[in-house]
Amino acid sequence: MNLRWQGLHVRYCLSRVKNRGYGLGNEMLPWARAFLASQVMNAKLLPPAFGMNRRAYWWHFHTAPDDWIYHRALEYLLPVVEFTESDYLAHGGGDVVTALQRFAAAHRLHQRRAYLLVTQGLWGGYHHVQAARDFIRCTLYQSRYAAHNLLQLRARIDPHKLLVGMHVRLGDFSAPGAMRDYHRASNISLPIEWLIALGESLDRALGDGWQLLLITDGSEQQLKPLTERWRCITTNDLAPGDCSDILALASADLLVCSVSSFSTLAAFLSDSPYLWFMPNLYLHPQGVYSQGDYDGQRDKPGNPTGTALQRLATAPAQLLPRGVGVDLDGQIPAAVLQAAVLRHQSRQWESDLVRGGVAPAI
Repeated sequence: MNLRWQGLHVRYCLSRVKNRGYGLGNEMLPWARAFLASQVMNAKLLPPAFGMNRRAYWWHFHTAPDDWIYHRALEYLLPVVEFTESDYLAHGGGDVVTALQRFAAAHRLHQRRAYLLVTQGLWGGYHHVQAARDFIRCTLYQSRYAAHNLLQLRARIDPHKLLVGMHVRLGDFSAPGAMRDYHRASNISLPIEWLIALGESLDRALGDGWQLLLITDGSEQQLKPLTERWRCITTNDLAPGDCSDILALASADLLVCSVSSFSTLAAFLSDSPYLWFMPNLYLHPQGVYSQGDYDGQRDKPGNPTGTALQRLATAPAQLLPRGVGVDLDGQIPAAVLQAAVLRHQSRQWESDLVRGGVAPAI
């Protein structure tokens, strides 16, 4: 087919959906990468082909259920340029914006009028799409139900109590087994005993000055050990809350994460401290922990994990990590609790000069 591009720039960027698609946290990472590519290359960003996703995200993001047909047509009609992990590392790794700029220069993409840039995969981690954090937040907030759900949830939260957001993934995860299983597999539910121990630790430190936001796909019976001990704020009665639940977790003063890309995305969008189940973490010789077993790949050129390990090994001893591993006993480090309290206090409108009209003299 002959197409005339003279005088036109027909450039598109999209993240390719594989198979029947993945969960929202997994889909957002390559989508964010495609967004940054579209900004670097002055191209039009296309949403992922959510019509293929079995979770029907097309409805949340106002896209067409047959969008995959349009995407396939574009891949047939336009020259396809793929940006892979190998390309990312070959052009410096680290911040993907810099890598994309070098990639575009190497392939003369600014001089080409028509192409479709495609990217896919979970490589690179959230560090490399740091520049897309606002894009992710805005995209989630503008989804079909998010704003309405968050307004309803706001009425259930006491603004004068520290908010702990706990993600309890149960429905499609395996039941907890031996502690060594948490190193071998990722899709295992957190032990309910650990969640209870965390709550008891919060009770000892804060008394009744905290509240629990429970984001979960678990059944009423599965959650009884938590809901019988604490009055939990839940969102299960709201409209489909995939997007709003992530934003709600991200706005908590302290997060309790499951081993899930859903939790990871919430932690990425948040500025609050968060807790991780220690048996899921890997100890490195440098005296630091990582979320995955990166020993085999940390020395790859441009790999952000290797860079982080090197920096932490020489960091000041008083450095407080934002994500902290907690053992089965649920003992939350005092410094982490203090950081959560300060986070909560900084949000109080009464002491905010702009919102409250007055502020304490210092």
